[in-house]
Amino acid sequence: MAKWLKVTLITVAVIGVLAAIFAYVFVYPIFLKPNGSWGQDPVFVEIGSNDTFDQVVTALLQGSLIRNAQHFTHCAKLLKYDTNVKAGRYKVQAHWNNLELVRHLRSGQQEPIKVTINNLRLLPELAGKVSAYLEFDSLQLLDALTRPQQYDPDFPYSHDSIMCLFLPNSYEFYWNTTPTKFLERMGTEYKRFWSEDRLAKANKLGLTPAQVYILASIVEKETLVKDEKPTIAGVYLNRINSGILLQADPTVVFALQAWQKERVLLRDLTVDSPYNTYMYAGLPPGPICMPELNSIEAVLNPESHDYLYFCAKPDLSGRHAFAKTLAAHNANARKFQSWLNQQNIYK
Repeated sequence: MAKWLKVTLITVAVIGVLAAIFAYVFVYPIFLKPNGSWGQDPVFVEIGSNDTFDQVVTALLQGSLIRNAQHFTHCAKLLKYDTNVKAGRYKVQAHWNNLELVRHLRSGQQEPIKVTINNLRLLPELAGKVSAYLEFDSLQLLDALTRPQQYDPDFPYSHDSIMCLFLPNSYEFYWNTTPTKFLERMGTEYKRFWSEDRLAKANKLGLTPAQVYILASIVEKETLVKDEKPTIAGVYLNRINSGILLQADPTVVFALQAWQKERVLLRDLTVDSPYNTYMYAGLPPGPICMPELNSIEAVLNPESHDYLYFCAKPDLSGRHAFAKTLAAHNANARKFQSWLNQQNIYK
C-alpha cells in the first residue's frame, strides 16, 4: 500500500511538473504573457471594415501592439477571433496579454471619436474635415451629400443649401461610421435643434429654418462682435421686408471665393452669381459659411429698430455704425473708406 501510494504521488508530481512546463512553454506565452512593446500609455488601433485577420495582425505588428505574431495568432484562432474580425478604433492598454487583447478586439467595444465641425464655408471643406476623423474618405461623404434623400426621404434642402443641415459643435462617432450614418446623425441633431419654439420664431419672421441659417451665415461674416449680431440681423430683416437688396459684402466675397479679401471694390459687385446680393434680390440659395449658434439665435431674436444700413467703424473695434437713411450711411461709408486708404488697404 505504501509502495502504491509512493508511486501515485510520484506520478502526480511528474504530471504536475509536466503541466507546469506545458503551461509555461505554451499557455503562458500564448495567453497570459504581455505581448506589446510600447510604453505605459494606451495605443489606438484602427481596423478597417474590409480588413482580414492577416491585415489585423500586420497592423498590430506595425503599431508595436504585439511582438510575437505567432502567439497572438494561436490565441486568436482558439478564441475564434480570426473568423470574427470587427471593424473599429480600439484603445489597447500597454500591459495587456494576448487573451485580453483578443477579447477586447472581439467584443467590438470601440473608443468613440470627438468630431468637431465649425468655421467652414464649402462642402468639400466639410467633407475633408470630417473624413480626417473617420474611416470613410471625403469623396464618399461628398457623394452622400449629393443624394440627401437616401438618409432622409423628407429632407427639404437642395445641394446649395445642404450645409444648413450642419450645426457647429463637437459630436461623438465611432471611427467606422458610414457616410449615411453620419448624415443620419446630423439630421437627428438638426431636428433636435429646431424645436417648436425656434420653428415658431422662424415662422413669425416669415422664414424657413434654411432661410434663418442662410441669413445667420451672412450675419456671422459681417461681425465678430456678439452683441451686434441681433442688430445686424434686424437690418437685413428690415431690408427683406422692405424689398431692398441685401447688398451684403460677405456674399460677394463668397461668390468670388476670395477669402482673404479685405475690401470689396465696385468692380467686385458685378460678379454674376446667385450669391451676389448686390445683383440678386433676397437671400442667396445657400449659406456662405457655417454660422455659430449665436448667429442663428440672433436671427431668431433680432433687435427691433428702423436701421436699413450699417458700415464698419473707422477703427479696429470691429463694430459698426448704423443708419436709417442712405445719406447718413454714405457719410459713414466715406469715413470708413478714407480710413481704409490711410491703412493702405486697397483690395
